Amino acid sequence: MSNFQTTEEEYRQYAKLATSAESLIYSDPKSSVAVFGNFAEQLTREIMHLEGFGDWNLKQIDRINELKYRGDYPPIVTKYLDDIRHIRNLADHDHQFIVSKKQALEVDKKAYIIWNYFLEVYSQDEVKEYKTPIDQANIFQLQQEQIEQLKKELEEARKAQKPVEVSKEIHAKRHKISVQFAKKHQLTEAETRQLIDRQLQQAGWEADSENLNNWKYKTAPQKGHNMAIAEWVLPNGQRADYALFKGLEFYGIVEAKKWDQDIAGQMAQPKEYSREVPFRSDYLLVDNDMGEYKVPFIYTANGRPYLKQYKEKSGIWFWDARNPKESAYALEEFHHPEDLALKLTSQNPELADQDLVDDQDFPKFADRDYQVEAIKSIEEAIKDGKKRILLAMATGTGKTRTAIALMYRLLKHKRARRILYLVDRNSLGQQTADAIKDNKIGNLSIASIYGVKELKDKLPDASTKIQIATVQGMIKRLFYNDDKEEKPSVGQYDFIIVDEAHRGYAEDKELSEKEYHFYDQNDYVSQYRRVVDYFDATAIGMTATPALQTTDIFGKPVYSYSY
Repeated sequence: MSNFQTTEEEYRQYAKLATSAESLIYSDPKSSVAVFGNFAEQLTREIMHLEGFGDWNLKQIDRINELKYRGDYPPIVTKYLDDIRHIRNLADHDHQFIVSKKQALEVDKKAYIIWNYFLEVYSQDEVKEYKTPIDQANIFQLQQEQIEQLKKELEEARKAQKPVEVSKEIHAKRHKISVQFAKKHQLTEAETRQLIDRQLQQAGWEADSENLNNWKYKTAPQKGHNMAIAEWVLPNGQRADYALFKGLEFYGIVEAKKWDQDIAGQMAQPKEYSREVPFRSDYLLVDNDMGEYKVPFIYTANGRPYLKQYKEKSGIWFWDARNPKESAYALEEFHHPEDLALKLTSQNPELADQDLVDDQDFPKFADRDYQVEAIKSIEEAIKDGKKRILLAMATGTGKTRTAIALMYRLLKHKRARRILYLVDRNSLGQQTADAIKDNKIGNLSIASIYGVKELKDKLPDASTKIQIATVQGMIKRLFYNDDKEEKPSVGQYDFIIVDEAHRGYAEDKELSEKEYHFYDQNDYVSQYRRVVDYFDATAIGMTATPALQTTDIFGKPVYSYSY
């Protein structure tokens, strides 16, 4: 008897497809995993259809990320969808990859949990308890043609589907079921560690909490390797969940929590670990100017993707021991090793802020009284620790020149290491690039002093200090991109300047086909906010006419200049 059954006529094809995959577990595990991958993909698309927010020809990883971002779906479901996607890709594309019967059975159990959730939320079926499939090789064997026929039927049914409108009542009911399901099916501690391992791996760290383990196997840092070593043993016998090493340099400590646990206020333990780290010959401590702390970068994580509505229970919380007055805050991802290396080269913020106050020499191309006041107001807001800053200046008053002067000062005093200049259309980006090349300090243009990457450049060089990009292009690189090499890291920039911050998606017609297009204003604002929230950076919005969504993201203007 299959674990995949339903009385709902419109869902029977999914059940048949999963049953087909289950029947292949013992005879052909690799094919079984591949078919389960198709089943998981089809079911994800059905969930998106039933929720009324469409598919938009996304890849499966994008669909899963969409479910994670919306926050109404149990973490165990999105994790298992991603696990199946990952092993299916290996089965499909790596001819040397061998799938064992044990692995196929594990995929079967994960697919069952996903199916269980789907039926609880979207049907009236009673879900039966999971039973390990028996080897039916001699009893029943579905032929590949039958499987392909099922895939074809499902695809045809998908094309015939019409958009669905979901009422608030239905959405609330489904949300309640999802919450209850998540409580019944919680991730184990080992599964949570797998999620954190994956988050670290995606940020460029070698992470495997089972095998790269100091307590179990005496794993130690190595030259040329960026390692997240699990269960790092401290002199008092306590174990830090992860110790981050760039080569032999001890960069950070990560405290792992259960997926449903608040992590915002969980810095006390890893801070204590940072104090306990001893001086030793087998690694290097990177900063001697941190008082009682020996390791600068402190994190807490529970494997959950960052969601603003569940801020204290999600994301990766970060605290810099070199700036003890600053509070911890949430990030969407871990810093890359190079991000942390760059942080260590920056000027102490308090010293840099004082240097800005003392420097009364403003570039001549932006030295009108109101431009100087605008720059001073922004610098004062930065000094006060504001992460979102808005400048309102009327059209024709030189916002771009003011922004270039601000960038020059921030870079000059090493308050900024690298700045992202965001625009919403190509022509504005080109105008800004020309202005950076034309405006000079003495005989040198700002571009020649600091280096500028323009719209066609996806990533900055190590020496680049200013990069210009469209919001839409950045959204594509961050959230709809399979190429990890082209995805900016959270610490790539420490300041973002958003030009024409009030504008919307209407200018998409000017963009290339490779840029991301939006379906409505809410979609644009939502994604635009995600870009600003993604980076570990201070964001400065500039506009002549602050709109509601502008002040919602950046706050009220710190300086306004009208006609």
